Amino acid sequence: MDDLFAADRRLVAALAPGDSGAMALLDDDLTWIDAQGARFGRRDALPASPLGHEDGIAPRVQRYAETATVTVDRDRMFVLRIWVRRASGWRLIVWHEVSQQNPPAAHAPGRADWDNPCRTLPYTPKTAEERDCLASWQALETAVMGHDPDEWARHVADEFMVVGAARRHGKADRYAVIAGQRQNNTPSAPAPLVEARLDGFGDTMLMRCEHQPFHGKAAFVSRLFVKRDGIWLMAASFQTTRQDAPVRSI
Repeated sequence: MDDLFAADRRLVAALAPGDSGAMALLDDDLTWIDAQGARFGRRDALPASPLGHEDGIAPRVQRYAETATVTVDRDRMFVLRIWVRRASGWRLIVWHEVSQQNPPAAHAPGRADWDNPCRTLPYTPKTAEERDCLASWQALETAVMGHDPDEWARHVADEFMVVGAARRHGKADRYAVIAGQRQNNTPSAPAPLVEARLDGFGDTMLMRCEHQPFHGKAAFVSRLFVKRDGIWLMAASFQTTRQDAPVRSI
């Protein structure tokens, strides 16, 4: 059995009954986001998996050189697990849940244009790789704001998946949405970035961040980018509203 897949199966088996054996598979830098948008670290008391033993669920695995994603879902509950290869083996660095079991809160109309994150960011890149990754991401978000699906697609991996409270889109699905927004001239400025952290692992970049929508509650987002042919491409984006956050309008 593949070593990554074996580690993922061991983790799920240990987590379902709350077995302490799961701790050995958790990275020291773990970020765990539950379906309510609560954030935990490795030293916190972690919540139980909402999918239990995952009996009958076929995980979707995407391998990269030093990282991997595992996505699973059941009954409109989605889980993204991001693994990183350490000297001691594969370790879980992100667990991110998204629930679509209840209708998302209604949103007021969006904005047609906004500086953050398309032109400015409340984050200073620490390396050239971070700078280039963020530049690609900003180009992607600018394409969304400008209703340009072809430019957007240049910055997205073929295996791309975005999951939020009201959507689960692959690349073709999201392309169609942006094209429809262009046809209808729908305001679509991306939600402003509040804070971010980037960590590079070879040709992949992990982004853990928080966004504040123009109307509503803040959301935690986990993204993974992969570098191919010199271009950083978004491969995964899971987005969960912080239910404990105040409702804001900006």
